Amino acid sequence: KARRKQFDAGEIDGEGKPKFQGFAGGADPFAGFRQQGGRQGGFDPRHGGGFGAEDILKDIFGGAFGGGQSQARPQQSVPDMLFDLPVALEDAASHAKVDARLPDGRLLSVALPKGVEDGQQIRLKGQGREGMRGRGDAIATVRFRSHADFRLDGKDLHFDLLVPLADAVTGAKLPVKTLAGKLAVTVPPRSSSDKVLRLRGKGMPGKDGTHGDLLVHVRIMLPEAPDDDLERWAVSRAKSV
Repeated sequence: KARRKQFDAGEIDGEGKPKFQGFAGGADPFAGFRQQGGRQGGFDPRHGGGFGAEDILKDIFGGAFGGGQSQARPQQSVPDMLFDLPVALEDAASHAKVDARLPDGRLLSVALPKGVEDGQQIRLKGQGREGMRGRGDAIATVRFRSHADFRLDGKDLHFDLLVPLADAVTGAKLPVKTLAGKLAVTVPPRSSSDKVLRLRGKGMPGKDGTHGDLLVHVRIMLPEAPDDDLERWAVSRAKSV
């Protein structure tokens, strides 16, 4: 009768062998995996699938198990090659192609973008140093060269125009340098030194397509040769003041 009760209770099988009764205390060995059910592929033995044996061992022993990405060392990227790129104002204004000498001695042709500015950086893809993962990038920092005729202020250019005294008194049309060539500017009669003539749109181009101005500063120039008439006039003017 005792064996019959054990059979009815499911404790033994038809051959009288004990059946598996679960883990002691009713513990669920997969509870820890069920708590991770929010991640994709979480293991739940009640629904099957999701994790294989390798996945379970990885969760138990961490990234040291198997050859997964968790044990792979991250590969470092190739550092950028930095260098300065000297640029003439004329080339910057016309967004020309300029020669660039890299630190490793290579010579490249670099197309300047429209409205390029002093200090702007230009990334040259795949022109840097060689590394384990290929060639990195080169980054050129634009440095405007000082100009013999112009002073740069933002997008505006300043130019000193030497004006003979007679032309400053009577007025004249005189040639003025610009980044695109020469043009004539009218100096009004009785122009004093430091008078500023503004030529709109003759300065540096901007990123938005607009241009700065060219500001022409009148600089009165006395004749090199002695001029008796001028000296008598200057003396008379000084006495009348």
